[in-house]
Amino acid sequence: MIHYTCDRCKREIDALHQTRYVVQIEINAALDSGVGEFEDDIDHLSELHQILEELHNDCDDEDDASAQSSHRGRYDLCPDCRRHFLRNPLGRDALLALGFSNN
Repeated sequence: MIHYTCDRCKREIDALHQTRYVVQIEINAALDSGVGEFEDDIDHLSELHQILEELHNDCDDEDDASAQSSHRGRYDLCPDCRRHFLRNPLGRDALLALGFSNN
């Protein structure tokens, strides 16, 4: 039998009596640096070819820069942690709760 553990609170999830939730996160570098620029002289096929070559080279090289430009993760959550995650998926409340003084 497969055992599941909540990746947030580390409690075991009883798959027979509890619902196990899976969160899949994919983070990619935004390559939209020219959005909003409309120039008629742009060779779109050439640009597309250049972007595809860069992506292909990133896959071949697998250096630190390409490793940092994307991330893919899959996380198991128990029902309680799912509720917390849905209320605050980016964890912003934790930053506000620090309460630094105005010194």
